[in-house]
Amino acid sequence: MDEEKGRWGIWIDVEGFSNLWSAGDLALRGLGQLTSLIFEIGRKCYPRDGERLFAHQVGDGFYIASDFHEVSLDRCAALAIFLMRGMTEIGCVARASIAEGDLADYSGCRPREVQAEAHRNGDSDVVSLGDGLMTLQAIMGQGLINAVALDKLTNTKGAIVTIEAAKVGRLSSGFISRALEEAPAIMAIDWVHSTSPRIDEIAERTGLSSPSPETLARRLIDYVAQHSLQPKWSNPTFRYAGVGD
Repeated sequence: MDEEKGRWGIWIDVEGFSNLWSAGDLALRGLGQLTSLIFEIGRKCYPRDGERLFAHQVGDGFYIASDFHEVSLDRCAALAIFLMRGMTEIGCVARASIAEGDLADYSGCRPREVQAEAHRNGDSDVVSLGDGLMTLQAIMGQGLINAVALDKLTNTKGAIVTIEAAKVGRLSSGFISRALEEAPAIMAIDWVHSTSPRIDEIAERTGLSSPSPETLARRLIDYVAQHSLQPKWSNPTFRYAGVGD
């Protein structure tokens, strides 16, 4: 498939999940918040054919894909931004990357004996190991691979939303972006200050809160202080979110 005609996808996960896990219950609360936000947006904002979302949990994060290719990436960026903002409601933060590619069910590539056992159990994701269980995850294709790869190529820590610089031209002017110092071919979208009718649409349809840039900035500053985060994390987070400019 021509990736330029692929469905957009967002890889988003709870930032610092492993550290949060050892420090208390914020890791699980963060994952619960992310799950709830995606559920509310999928059900109340984009439930119909053509605009519907496909969300798949992978560990402490989700891969969210569109129904079809979209020339404009405004809806995709707005969704990523809304999720990033929503995570701060519970004192947590996330990290996201935007890419494009195919999304498909590759469960037919599993060994025949595993497929047969899954069919026998009536559950394609869980198979019996005698008295034990094997839990399987979907293999989703190039879209997820591209989004995760983009995140790794940033060489930048922090709560950021990233996208290839070559795709920024498909965003409306309300989306503020800055080139990463460590990877200039990748841009960070300012999820604190960007504006779009698409962001407003999500808030209106879902009834979820839409905090002001001042509130978001304060939450980020408080998060850094509470967790005693080092400048190598806080500096890029603040820089690419326009906090302190």
